[in-house]
Order: sequence, then structure tokens, then C-alpha cells
Amino acid sequence: MLTVTTAPGIASVGIVGGSLGGLFQAVALAELGLDVTVWERSVGRPDDRGAGIVLQPSVAWFLRMFCGVDPDLISVPVTHRQFFSRDGQSHHTLMGQRMISWGAIHTSLRDRLDSARYHDGQRVTALAPRPDGVDVHVGDAVRSVDLAIIADGSASRHRGLVAPEGAPRYAGYVAYRGVIDEAGLPEELSEVFRNRFSFYDGDRTQFLCYFIPGDFGTITPGKRRMNWVWYVRADAAGLDRITTDRNGTAHGLSLPPGLIAPQVHTELLDHARTLLPKPMRQLVEYTREPFAQAILDGRVSRMRGGRTLLTGDAAFVVRPHTAASAEKAAADAITLFAALQQIPSLDGALRAWEKDRLAEGMALYKHGVGLGHRLGLGTSEATRTAAAGPAA
Repeated sequence: MLTVTTAPGIASVGIVGGSLGGLFQAVALAELGLDVTVWERSVGRPDDRGAGIVLQPSVAWFLRMFCGVDPDLISVPVTHRQFFSRDGQSHHTLMGQRMISWGAIHTSLRDRLDSARYHDGQRVTALAPRPDGVDVHVGDAVRSVDLAIIADGSASRHRGLVAPEGAPRYAGYVAYRGVIDEAGLPEELSEVFRNRFSFYDGDRTQFLCYFIPGDFGTITPGKRRMNWVWYVRADAAGLDRITTDRNGTAHGLSLPPGLIAPQVHTELLDHARTLLPKPMRQLVEYTREPFAQAILDGRVSRMRGGRTLLTGDAAFVVRPHTAASAEKAAADAITLFAALQQIPSLDGALRAWEKDRLAEGMALYKHGVGLGHRLGLGTSEATRTAAAGPAA
């Protein structure tokens, strides 16, 4: 059980962004008795068919302690890591982990937060710092808060208020992703991946896959989903092509499910047949709506400007090989919760929080870049020009 004391010097908190980073902060700070308001520009709850996440310790602890959710009941266990060769042969190593979906985490956090605190379809247009707080401009309205937290993700519109130099940069490759209902896979193919976190490391490419919860966090065999990720090098022109949808609309750094252009989809399937072991190629073939995202690197030298904080991917954008994006956001919230409880002055608490999170963020940033380079993915930070690879 959590022991909660009053936070020093603040009564109200405004959070810009209602995805995981913002929700972790909102749930934790509401436990301190603070008046928390979240503004999220998108409307409604997101589709629960999003990508999978490796369940890391801080996320599991947060779900258990702040949300009253047993993470074991909404995550899928794996017992081994499985490594494929190009000919489809594989070997295993014993390694227990748990896999969860983005949607299961999001639902747990939203269900814990009082709905009156969460305002979707409301875009924050500006943040105006004051000596004792921040004025949050939402449409024509202005809300004054004691502390503002910028949690609007890697494409943050407000990051520059704290860290003007922090905009992320393209790392030279993309992640194609797919999610397939387990019931839609042949039993013999499901069996290949059951209880396994599976990998294929090819020439300047990597494919990985694992089962995640299905609808409403169900982990019942047969009702789960298969989640796969395929890292593929692409230069700037290739990225633009991949993220331009079937209607000719350019999406920039990501392509949502259901919009992949027919020619891009055809080339993705062709590359899968040429480059991937058969079981993984079959996963790509069984995926009706693959989607994609650019891999980015982003770091900041500050996470605090007065009473404005950066959190989650609005601060450090780390490569997904680290499996640490959600973990980092949860740890940001846990650390702030603890600092506000344990340090008697607000300035001291925020200073200690920033020091801790900057060190952790930089370590994860460097680790992710190193992992990408070891896989032959992306290029040096100095050039950011990816060599041409299979840009399906």
C-alpha cells in the first residue's frame, strides 16, 4: 500500500497530453490529493488494437500500486527467447518475461483516473509561465495551474518552452508493425511462437514477435493477439513513401493501421518473402493492416523550466530496442511522486526529480543508439542519412 502525504507548495497540476506519459503522471499526482487536469487533443478512447510492449518493472509496480491492477492478469508470459536463422531453424534460451499491450496499460490508467479530470478533444494552444505557476491556454479559455507537465509525446508542440534543442531526429530506419488475432492464425503457426519472445537478426534488419493480450486485456489462449515488429532501413525519400497513405496523404513520421498504400504493401510482402524466415514471413502475410513508424532519437539537456516539466517522450525519445518508452514514462511519474512527498520544498523536489530523470533518460538514449548500431540499423548521429535498404 502507498503511504501518501501532501505535496509541498502546489495544489493544481495541468497535464498536456493524455497518452501513457500524461496518464502515469495524472494518476500518481491525483494520489497526492492534487487537483489534476489532463488535456488531450484527440477524441475518445483509442482502439485497443495497438502494438505490444514488454512489461517492465516500473510499469508493473505502477499498475499494482496506483491502479490496483494485477499486471499478471493483463499480460502474457513467455518462458524462452527464440532465435531464428534465415532457413527457419531456431534455438531457444530460457528467459521469462511478460508481454502487455499499449491498450491494456492505457485502459488501466484511464479507469483509475476520475473522468472529470480528463478532457479529450481539447488542444492546448499555449503555455505561459508565471513566477508561481503556468497559464494553460485551451481554445479561448485560460486555466492557471501551479505546475504544468508537458506529456504530448515525441512530436511535442510545447517541448521548446523547456528545451528548445530537444526536437527528435530520424534515425534512418522504420518499424513496420502488425497485430493479428490469435484465432486468425493456423494452429501450427501459433504453436511456433507460443511462450516465446522470437527474434530474427538479418543483414541490417531485425524482426521480433510475441503474443499480447486481446480485447479488454484478455490473456486466454486463442483470444490473444500476435504482435510483430520489423525494423527496416529507409532513407528520407523511403520514409516519405512509406508514410504516405493509400489516398496520397503524407503522415510524416508514422502510418496508422488501415492506410498503407497498395504498392507499399505489395513491396513489404515481397521483401518478407525474400528476407525473412518462413514463420515470420507468414505473420506478415496474415496481417491485413500493417502500420509503420519512423525510429527517432531525441534527447534534452533540461526537463524543467520553472514550474513546467517535460515527461515521457516529450523529453527523451529512445529507440524501441530498449523496450523502455513506457517504463521511462512510469518512472518519471513514480520519481516525481516520491520527490514531492519526501522533499519539503517544491523547488528542491523538482530539482532532485530533474537530476534523476535526466541521468536515466540519457543512459537509455545512448543504450538505444548503441543497440541500433550493433544491428546495423541507422547511421551515426553526425550524418543521419540512412543508406538505402529495403524501403518497402
